[in-house]
Amino acid sequence: MEREGASLVDRPLSISAGETLSGGMRVVLTPAGERFKKMRKALHAHLSPKVVQSYGPVLMRTAREHILDILDNPDIHQEHAKRYVPLRYV
Repeated sequence: MEREGASLVDRPLSISAGETLSGGMRVVLTPAGERFKKMRKALHAHLSPKVVQSYGPVLMRTAREHILDILDNPDIHQEHAKRYVPLRYV
């Protein structure tokens, strides 16, 4: 059983969270298999330590823009924050 562990471990099917809410694009809820391997590989390509370091300037620029937008128009601070939320949840 120890040798076959990887083939025996799987996630239970979650229609509401896995399919309805995320369109089947959540790695955490994806059953083991070829699709899971592809999703994991895509995530790793964008979240490896070397690649993440390159995101610093972009994150600083967007954070600065966000703060300046709030300072310019504080009454609609929630509208400014919506740029970081996927459209399906707005």
